[in-house]
Amino acid sequence: MQSAIARCARASVNFASVVIFLGALLFGTEAVAWGVVGHRLISEIAEQHLDARSQHALHDLIGTESLADVSVWLDQQRLALRHQQPGSERWHYDDWPVCETENVSREYCRDGNCASQAYIRSLSVLRDHQAAHAIRLNALRVVVHVLEDIHQPLHAADHRDRGGNQIDVRLGPHGRHSSLHAAWDTQFLSDFHDRQSLNQVAREWLSQASSEIGLLEKGDIHSWLLESHQLARATAYGELPGFSCAVDSPVDVVLSADYTEHATHVIHRQLLRAGVRLAAVLREAL
Repeated sequence: MQSAIARCARASVNFASVVIFLGALLFGTEAVAWGVVGHRLISEIAEQHLDARSQHALHDLIGTESLADVSVWLDQQRLALRHQQPGSERWHYDDWPVCETENVSREYCRDGNCASQAYIRSLSVLRDHQAAHAIRLNALRVVVHVLEDIHQPLHAADHRDRGGNQIDVRLGPHGRHSSLHAAWDTQFLSDFHDRQSLNQVAREWLSQASSEIGLLEKGDIHSWLLESHQLARATAYGELPGFSCAVDSPVDVVLSADYTEHATHVIHRQLLRAGVRLAAVLREAL
């Protein structure tokens, strides 16, 4: 896997382009998890939460890039990777059926091409300090991006609708149309950064959560995936008008102010959790 990824060119995102890119994602047919803003915010939280030794080890690996730059690489190289590593387009999510509470057989990931298995493979490589620099760097890119992705609830659940991509929603009766998935990826994030840089948002959130950081760090990819799946079951799908496990997903839905408010609260919490947990993973692996 890593050797295929290593052939892809290194890439970074200029922060000045974030707003333009975000706008393109808001109403696209299929958004990628969190969009640029969500990924970069999680990485800002993680990098600020790293100790000096871990930051030094991180930048020995990534050079002049920021962790936020690293976090969006897997999306930027998505098309190239699809040709070089068939199945890599499925490393961004676990299609765990939302109405199944148990996930023992993992039938949806028998070939290993899902977020949780890609993460496990890549974390093993990242921990190997004898591996070649380029191989570890690409493993880092997968670990960072995938850990961030699985904290978006609709990347840990599905109801035969491609994680909500086939559910058309509007925010209010006169709101613009989007998919449910895109709404969770990008639209509900807008209030988090309208008046502040992502660096400022990350600093503020870490300060507000300082007393619970230890609790937020606990767990592993399996418990975090379960947590996201439960949030999808309870909120992303569970509070969706017309949703039922017994029938296919509704096609056209108007999201209420209450739904939007609750979703925004869940997303805030998930972004913070992802950042704190990413920092913990990097401290251990690097």
